[in-house]
Amino acid sequence: MPRILLTLSISLIVLTACAGAAAPMNVPAGVPTLMPTQPVTPSASTNDWRQLAAGIELRHLDTPGVPAQVIRVDPTKVRFVVGYDPAAPRALSVWAAQYGAVAAINGGFFDARGEPVALLISDQQAIGQSYVDQGGMFAIDDQGMPHLWSLADQPYDGTPFTQAIQGWPLLVRPGNKAAYTSDDSQRARRSAIALDRAGRVLLIVAPGATFSLAEWSQFLASADLDIEIAVNLDGGSSTGLIAQSEYGGVRIDSFVPLPFALLVLPL
Repeated sequence: MPRILLTLSISLIVLTACAGAAAPMNVPAGVPTLMPTQPVTPSASTNDWRQLAAGIELRHLDTPGVPAQVIRVDPTKVRFVVGYDPAAPRALSVWAAQYGAVAAINGGFFDARGEPVALLISDQQAIGQSYVDQGGMFAIDDQGMPHLWSLADQPYDGTPFTQAIQGWPLLVRPGNKAAYTSDDSQRARRSAIALDRAGRVLLIVAPGATFSLAEWSQFLASADLDIEIAVNLDGGSSTGLIAQSEYGGVRIDSFVPLPFALLVLPL
């Protein structure tokens, strides 16, 4: 199976938790939410990777709007956990603080009850049903190694994983090819997870309403991140990326409480 800080304040208004990124046709839509105004603190303006902690690096990517933020994770120096609690959803920053995470990103789409609209695996417990012929799956095996693949190319076959999230749509295919081209021109905050050719995990967020889904796909395919494969996560008000250390970091909090999140913990 394939493996795959200067402070800047902005005010963003987005009308839905998944604005500009409708859920796939065979799953319920995400939670509609009125977006409050919220400050965002991206990293320092540099194109160089900056080490924050063991196995955690940060950089920004210039965009037509607010820079996109990227956390690069060496999976041999951390461990991944999918936090899941639909009865008590919380902001991404709260998830990160609760687990002592060195990095965190929001997960995939969820319904009005806080349940994932696709498959999620948290500490070996599977919740929901896999996407079929669409989207992608990020999973952690029992050796702690990450995998990311297209579910259209390779449906999930029930292989046991310790942690997993699914997203939609696939954004980048191997060979740096944009995988999504159906442009509806609806721009929103965006988040994605990717693997680079060295097997490192990339957590990527565009905190401004800069990209449509097709533009997000093309942007990531053309970015100098050496991406092997990338999949979209829940955008709009769910978008969040957290990484903090004594050397700085990035804090883009979700505008709504999240029933689950992908957390990167120290070994």
